[in-house]
Amino acid sequence: MNTTTLLTTLQQQLKEYTELYDLSVAKTDMIKKNDIANLNEIINKEAKCLLSIDVLEKNRIEAVYSVLSGHEWSGDIPTLSDCLKVVTKEEAMKLQSIQSELVIKIEELKERNYLNQELIYQSMQFVSMSLSMVKPKQTAPNYGPSAKQIQKKDILFDSQV
Repeated sequence: MNTTTLLTTLQQQLKEYTELYDLSVAKTDMIKKNDIANLNEIINKEAKCLLSIDVLEKNRIEAVYSVLSGHEWSGDIPTLSDCLKVVTKEEAMKLQSIQSELVIKIEELKERNYLNQELIYQSMQFVSMSLSMVKPKQTAPNYGPSAKQIQKKDILFDSQV
């Protein structure tokens, strides 16, 4: 069982998630400042982080399979919890420690992304409201007589009947 590969992969994942969190904090500031150019740069950096996280996740899955080779696991896909059952206590403590750090960082990232989503939604509402105030209202086209013509016909005797 080689848990060092699993540990280094999890540490790299934690590093990437931390960087992604830092980018999301910077994104919040750019949204507040309405700085679209820097916001685009941050989004590009986030995309690179996400690609790296995807590669690391595949490496983590391979490392978990490697640790659990020859052992059984509970579900369809082996998890880190399954690894904790087959490694030594020292390794299990290290894995649990980094797992809890990852869980905390991912929760922080989810909260920050929710905040950013709400800020963007409010910005969109403000832009929409501003545009509706500036843009003149168009009258709906109608195919019948205009309101002025209808008012003229309010007489007692209509000869067209």
